[in-house]
Amino acid sequence: MKLKYQLGIDLGTTFSAIAVVDETSRPKILPTHMGKTLIPSVIYFGGPTPIIGDEAKEMQALGEADIASFFKRNMGDPSFVLNFGGQDYTPTDLSALLLRQLKTEAEAALGAPVEQAVITVPAYFNNFQREATIKAGEMAGLTVLRIINEPTAAALAYGLQNLAHHQTVLVYDLGGGTFDVTLVRITASEIEVLATDGDHELGGKDWDDRIATYLGQRFLEDHRVDPLEDALAFNDLLVRCETAKKQLSQREQARVVISHEGERETYTLTRAQFEEITQDLMERTQHLTEQVIKEAGLNWQQLDGVLLVGGSTRMPMVWQYVKQMSGKKPMTGVNVDEAVALGAAIQASMDAGEMGGALFTLASQKKIIDVMSHSLGMVAENEDRSRYINSIIIPKNRPIPCVESRPFQLRTAHHRDNQLEVYMLQGESDEPTQCVILGKYTFSNVTHVQGKPAIIDIEYAYDKNGVVTVSATERATGNKLPKQEHMPDDFSWLSSPPPEEIVVPVHLSVFLVIDVSGSMEGAPLAEAKQAAKEFVKKSDLAHTSIGLIEFGSDAKMISAPTQSAKHINRAIEQLSIQGSTNMADGIKIAHSELKSVDDPRFVILLTDGYPNNANAAKKAAKAVCADGIELITIGTGGADENYLKELACSDENSIFAQAGTVVSAFSKIAQVLTESGGNIQITEDGKRKKGGFLSFFNR
Repeated sequence: MKLKYQLGIDLGTTFSAIAVVDETSRPKILPTHMGKTLIPSVIYFGGPTPIIGDEAKEMQALGEADIASFFKRNMGDPSFVLNFGGQDYTPTDLSALLLRQLKTEAEAALGAPVEQAVITVPAYFNNFQREATIKAGEMAGLTVLRIINEPTAAALAYGLQNLAHHQTVLVYDLGGGTFDVTLVRITASEIEVLATDGDHELGGKDWDDRIATYLGQRFLEDHRVDPLEDALAFNDLLVRCETAKKQLSQREQARVVISHEGERETYTLTRAQFEEITQDLMERTQHLTEQVIKEAGLNWQQLDGVLLVGGSTRMPMVWQYVKQMSGKKPMTGVNVDEAVALGAAIQASMDAGEMGGALFTLASQKKIIDVMSHSLGMVAENEDRSRYINSIIIPKNRPIPCVESRPFQLRTAHHRDNQLEVYMLQGESDEPTQCVILGKYTFSNVTHVQGKPAIIDIEYAYDKNGVVTVSATERATGNKLPKQEHMPDDFSWLSSPPPEEIVVPVHLSVFLVIDVSGSMEGAPLAEAKQAAKEFVKKSDLAHTSIGLIEFGSDAKMISAPTQSAKHINRAIEQLSIQGSTNMADGIKIAHSELKSVDDPRFVILLTDGYPNNANAAKKAAKAVCADGIELITIGTGGADENYLKELACSDENSIFAQAGTVVSAFSKIAQVLTESGGNIQITEDGKRKKGGFLSFFNR
């Protein structure tokens, strides 16, 4: 294999940069043919061929109209198209032109061909934007080794310089067009991303726009003509406002000249005025920053510092605001304009080194554990089939790559191509219409199963790039099902109730009731948490709601029934030890919550001991069974096996699991409930009929 350079590319909204690991095993920024380290992400289409970079930026300043800039904000948006010279350009096309120019600049600086690259993206980019970035790299003639989140790349550049330190650092990345905030833990051997968030429509351009709006309004009041309504005048004003913004980082005031329709005025803008009219933009960064810290379960006092990245962090207001938020001066040690490209070069060298193709490798390396900023879910029906919901499968901030498998029930018929349709979503909202709809995945050739639903195991995954993959396997045959991906034009049906159907998979309502008394401390509680998560993982959340109750000295509901794996798993993590064994109240809470819910309903109780009041617990259990709710008991440790059989609705519904087998017991129960549909039969008129007790040991 011929050894070659690998590029690290910071594909920025306003400026881009390129870097490599050199012969000294250190990352370095490559200068352009003009000797500059930053390349404006601007393209001019007024000549015979596109002009990219500094010359295009100059043409923009002169008021030329055939300019493409800030197109990164629209990556992955198929409706965004610019036309120059009769040819349409998508943001992917424009990014490919820019990347090809960056490749050319790198090859000129190195005197050697470059074929491989790591390209950075905002941490908050969704699946469409990430796929579009990879495609742009390929269109530019590059093999994209991976895409890496910009704050992670910056942390990698910083971490390489701080080899011996263990630090928890917040990376505050305010670029020209996007804002990301990422919490990382840096050790001698790895950089672990704990949480991330961002806004790909918040960056330095918004500060420029705010100055333009403010001064444009003043000009309108003074001269009764609006420079913001004329494209050329507005473009000229934006260029002047960007210059003023940079000047205000160095001095207390700047002057902006506005000329429009024969009128001319010079305005003085002070730094204090600038900070006042952009205060809300800073507050938006604060909200996201504090949200990330909260999601990581930390506070400001537990952080070692804040690392500023991105050219817009040069504004004094950012430095002051971060100091005020964190109570500490921002950290130094990286060039805010170059850190992202340097980190990308480090990652590119490591990736190529693993394949044996790196020309120069790093003297020291750190393992990267990155996360995805968006939850991955699917469209499902809620418990009473009154609306569609986003059933989250992989929650945000899960380390990538990652994969989750979920079973799905499909009623099949003879003599037709039985198909399963899955609509995938990215986002945190319970409402599908407030999430990014990734499209429809159709799996076909499902084998007909007589008398019961076919079970399809669907695998949902984020790869190392944060790109979504979905596959399906037929459980009965083990066959991988063929898949088609499609983006329908109409999703208005998501705002309406699901249609009435004669036969639908029944909806299961389940409460996990977990003993958290003192005897469960340590390994037993850890195993209980793992078992509960395994139950969630093996359940068909499209047709199952799961709630969580803990009982110790007191009993309380940690989570109401939900179809979101994210929410129930978060609740499971909250289980904590507390004193004695108030089992009766735990059962009563589950009974109260399930009383008004349609069958099938289940209470799955786990305990390792004997209740405070055995008679009260037995009475509560009998009331549950009398109401048609299946009570399943799982004993472990010092639990009384015979007593638990008395609590369960039948002997078959009572299991004793030795330490180390609790997880498999919960997994088996979830599998049985999914495959049997809760042991519910569907009559010809579509009504539900109870089919009897579950017999776990006979399945």
